[in-house]
Amino acid sequence: MANLRNCSQCGKLFPYQGRNICGKCLEKEEDDFQLVRKYVRDHPGAGVIEVAEETKVEEDKILQFLRDGRLQSKGLTTSLVCERCGIVISTGRWCEKCTKQVKAEIQGAAPSKPASQAEPAPSKTRGKDRMHVKGD
Repeated sequence: MANLRNCSQCGKLFPYQGRNICGKCLEKEEDDFQLVRKYVRDHPGAGVIEVAEETKVEEDKILQFLRDGRLQSKGLTTSLVCERCGIVISTGRWCEKCTKQVKAEIQGAAPSKPASQAEPAPSKTRGKDRMHVKGD
C-alpha cells in the first residue's frame, strides 16, 4: 500500500512521492514559479512586493523560490539574507562563505578510522570473491 499523507497546502490525502504536497498543488506551484520567473525577466529590478502584487503569487512563495535556489535575485530587488551570518544573498539559505564553513565543519566532525581498522589490502585471489548475477 502506498504511503499516504495529507497535502501541506490543501489538506487532501495523496500518495507520498517525496514532496509534502499533492500533484495538483505541485502543478499550481510550478505555474506560479513560471509566472514569477517571466515577470522578473520582463521587469528587472522589480521588488518582491511588486512581483507579488502583479503576479498574484504570495510573497512567502516568491521568497521560498529564492531560498530553494530556483530564482536568483539578480533581476529582483529583495532582502534575502544568509540565515547564518545575516549578509544579503541572491539565492539559497546561506552565503558562499557560510556554506564553505558548514561543509568544513561537517567534514571535520566525521570520525576517521584508526589505523587498526583500516581497509584490508585487496585479495590476491581476484576472481574468487567477485559477485555475479545469476542468469535466468
